Amino acid sequence: MIIFGTRGVKSTIKSGNFNCPQCETSRPYRHRKVTRFFTLYFIPLIPLGSAGEYVECGHCKGTFIPRVLEMGNSRNEEFMAIYEKAIRHTMVLIMLADGEIDEREMEIVQKIINKFGHNDITREQLDIYVHKVQRSSEDITTYLKKVGPSLNEHGKEILIKCALSVAAADGHIDDSEIDLITQMAKTMEMSNTHLEGIFNQMIEVKE
Repeated sequence: MIIFGTRGVKSTIKSGNFNCPQCETSRPYRHRKVTRFFTLYFIPLIPLGSAGEYVECGHCKGTFIPRVLEMGNSRNEEFMAIYEKAIRHTMVLIMLADGEIDEREMEIVQKIINKFGHNDITREQLDIYVHKVQRSSEDITTYLKKVGPSLNEHGKEILIKCALSVAAADGHIDDSEIDLITQMAKTMEMSNTHLEGIFNQMIEVKE
């Protein structure tokens, strides 16, 4: 059996110090590039082009768009960590998956966003954001295919933990929710072992 596919391979373009928007002080960084490779038996062989770039803080492990290196000491929501933007968008998409929104779901999503994120969101801001996401008519897989290359392992883990927290909010995680979270991990190119480790960690914390 011939096993082939594609995956992103990360490399460091340059490194130095920058003003991290999340740490709010000077930190070391790595400017990372993700190249999509054709793989044969899981070995990357043929480069297929760039899948994206990001700047990774060496302290908080947050990832940011490359223009963050030009921002100086100013703060701007544009330079919010990519994983934090992804938390907001993905949690809202999960909430909208069943076509209904109730007050309890909104409360849970707001709590999770504010628990795992660095920048709190108010209920009014969440309402506005939900309507924005509704108009985009984009599913979770499509969205994660776009942002996945700009997330490091830290960001991917937080995203999966947030999804599990939403799924467990009613006291039970059903098979359809597990399937969705597994698909999220697959889209972000997380290994089954890595995903299983996150599942086990969340279960241990709950117990």
